[in-house]
Order: sequence, then structure tokens, then C-alpha cells
Amino acid sequence: AHWERQGSFDMKTEHFDLKGAESLPKPINGRPPILNAAGSGLGREFATRNADFLFTSAPDLARTKDEIVALKEQARGKGREVEVLTFSHVVCRPTEKEAQDYVDYFTGDNADWDAVDNLMNLQISHAQSFPHDLLMQMRQLFAMGHGGVPLIGTPEQVADKICDLHAAGLGGTTLSFVDYTKEFPYFRDNVLPILEARGIRQPD
Repeated sequence: AHWERQGSFDMKTEHFDLKGAESLPKPINGRPPILNAAGSGLGREFATRNADFLFTSAPDLARTKDEIVALKEQARGKGREVEVLTFSHVVCRPTEKEAQDYVDYFTGDNADWDAVDNLMNLQISHAQSFPHDLLMQMRQLFAMGHGGVPLIGTPEQVADKICDLHAAGLGGTTLSFVDYTKEFPYFRDNVLPILEARGIRQPD
């Protein structure tokens, strides 16, 4: 691999004709981890063959748990191990009502439904990445946070939902917020200690 090779190299392929090329800087710990986003069967087959981490949606944790088992078996059949990751959006407040009121505020009258439907048509309908019975549920999730797993409620409730992701076999999740700079500090100070106490997150 070019990230392990020292010095310059030549490479001629269908798309590249390189002479005296160098790959710098080298990864600190050898080969870098390879991530691949995949929702379709073809994409997941590619990811289990080539990637270390498969990044996908998890709209239904019961389905996702079964899918993760199947994906890991698929990767092992190719002599590989793969971790499955997903993406989430967070609305964390001192009370459940405050959190839900805010979700209702930005996904109700303030949602851009034309944009939501256009995004879904681009990412789901044509790609056929999701079962059809999930599409209506996904519409609300796209308005909330691009179709990610909703982590909504008090710090304890949000921590519970992250633990549910872990229990389903997911190796991790990204986190998005409506207003990251204002909302993340509350999450950091009130949710992360719960996750550390439960052994889901390593302390700094």
C-alpha cells in the first residue's frame, strides 16, 4: 500500500499514470482505518470486503441488530472483521418536556418539508437503501436530523438510548445538534459522565 511504501514510486493504471510520486505524510500507526458509508446491498458487500468500519443508518434498532449480525458474518466469510457505525441527532434538556417541545418547534411549523422530501428522494427512493415501510418514519427523522437515530430527552434518557445502540451491536455513532456550540457543552457535562459510569465511554 502507498501509505506503507518508502520513497517515490511509479504507478500506471486505467485512470492514473504517475512517475516519481510520493505519499506523504505517512499514517502515524501504519495503515489508516478505512470507513465506508453503505445502505444498499451492493454497497454493504463492498464495505464488508474493503472497509474496517461500515457507516449506515439505524432507523429501527430491532432490524439493525439483525443486520449487524449478518454484516459481521458476511465480513468474516471474507476473512475480515468490520465494525458498524451509525449517526444520531441529540436534543438533550433538563426535562423530557423541554426536549420534546424543542423537537416539536424545529420539526413542526419550522421544518422545510420540500427540502426534506427532496433529500429523501435523493438518498432513499433512488438508492433503495431502506425498506418501504420505514419511509414515513424516516420523513420525520430526516426533518429532525438527516435521518439519524433520535437521542431526545433528559441526560439519563439520552444515555439510555446510546446504551441501546451499543447493545444492538453498533461500534459507535456520530452526534449532531441543532446548535452545536450551545448544546454540546450540556451534553458533555451531563451525558458523558453517565456513559463513563456505565462503561460505555472511556474517561479522558
